Amino acid sequence: MTMIVLNEPKIRKLVTLTREVIDVIGETFCSTDSRFSCQPPVQQMMLDPLNGLLCVKSFYSADNHHFVVKMAGNYRLGDKDVSQTQGMNALYDAKSGQLCAVLADNGYLTQIRTAAAGGYAVDQLAPEHINVATIVGTGRQARMQLSALLLVRQPKHIRCLGRNKESLKSFSDWAKQTHDVKVTCYTEANSGLTDADLVITTTTSRTPVIHRDAILAGGQHRDRLIVAMGSDSVDKRELEEALIMESDLWVCDDLNQSSTLGELKGFSKETIEQAIKPVTLDKIDNSTLSGLIICDLTGIAKLDLAISEYCLAKVSG
Repeated sequence: MTMIVLNEPKIRKLVTLTREVIDVIGETFCSTDSRFSCQPPVQQMMLDPLNGLLCVKSFYSADNHHFVVKMAGNYRLGDKDVSQTQGMNALYDAKSGQLCAVLADNGYLTQIRTAAAGGYAVDQLAPEHINVATIVGTGRQARMQLSALLLVRQPKHIRCLGRNKESLKSFSDWAKQTHDVKVTCYTEANSGLTDADLVITTTTSRTPVIHRDAILAGGQHRDRLIVAMGSDSVDKRELEEALIMESDLWVCDDLNQSSTLGELKGFSKETIEQAIKPVTLDKIDNSTLSGLIICDLTGIAKLDLAISEYCLAKVSG
């Protein structure tokens, strides 16, 4: 067996964010029955000298041709405003354990599967017609989440909430050039979130950026979806705890990761089980969705396997 090695430029040519990719990720979410599967806890290395984090995720299923070990690092070196991503996905033969492929993507496939997961969550949880959608954040994943959103829904109005006016303008200009859509920019949460039917958070914040009072203005619950993408480590949080307690339905990609790395960390097991009552995305009944729905996506390794096998298939296809 010849081992395949692909670098980032080659991978970018093979894999882009499409509706097909969103469907692949959706099918993977729903593939819960397996003869044998193993997804160990996420390993995270907080690397202060690099001002960043190295994350290792792995997944094995006897129903797949391969299993994956992914290493992805995000580092903000020196006084740079933009972080650097480094890493790779290693694919092994599921029957022999032999190393089959090294996808040196520098985090690109993770970005694609994260955006696709967000698109799938919106497709499953959001109403068919969206009046106002707000993207929170202005970085790379904010752009990819908007691209994913537009593959599954066509909101009448799109907003972006951020702190930096220059970054907001850059996001708005990109959206117009790439998707020919108008984005209205806000720096104040109360204005940016008013009447929003869909809110997608994409920040790396360590303190809440979305608060109860901004979402529940006037104290009234109505149908609204929040998809939280940013909290995927022990030191990140995007949602205020008081807002979490107001959710009518809490959805996540993985219960353990949501309670240890995602937005549920800090809550007691009793509170999670008796008050929040989370369910995973693959268990959702689309016919009963109403009220304030919050979906916490921390990034699961079986999606890393799915996007890696998708990339590998493009090589032979």
